[in-house]
Amino acid sequence: MGYPYTYLEDHMNINSHSCAEIRSITSHSDTWTGLVLLTIGLTAAWLANDFDTISRPYPLALGIIMAVLGLIIITRVFLNKGNHTSFALHSKVAVSAGTIIALWILAMTNGLGYIIPTFFMEVAFLLICGFQKLYRAIIVASLISGISYMIFIVGLGVRLPEPFLSWLL
Repeated sequence: MGYPYTYLEDHMNINSHSCAEIRSITSHSDTWTGLVLLTIGLTAAWLANDFDTISRPYPLALGIIMAVLGLIIITRVFLNKGNHTSFALHSKVAVSAGTIIALWILAMTNGLGYIIPTFFMEVAFLLICGFQKLYRAIIVASLISGISYMIFIVGLGVRLPEPFLSWLL
């Protein structure tokens, strides 16, 4: 008896090359990104079924879109076996993004309103994504924050925690 791969090679006609391909696919960062999108998307779509008829379409459609995007990413990993991306860079970006989102939620729930935390979150994301000039990131973040405020708060009437100072939006 040898290693499990030897057993598989002997009894199922699987060679070490195909085992290495399986290890390569599971170590690819896009595989895990796709699986996370697929899982969250399917979960969101499943949970959306419990919503009332008026509230159901948006989260259901968003969940289905996320699941389809996850499947596309996973499929691309299988089709492009030669392109391997290191997980180290993606994990650093994911940790940075997670920290930014956590700080954004903390700021919004502790009375800083919507506009100020959203603006700083967008500036941070734009700088992480490669914006070279701070003034361009500030302009784009201002536009995104203003437009999202108009869409979600004014247009759709989404209620957020009240800021501790009424002039903070």
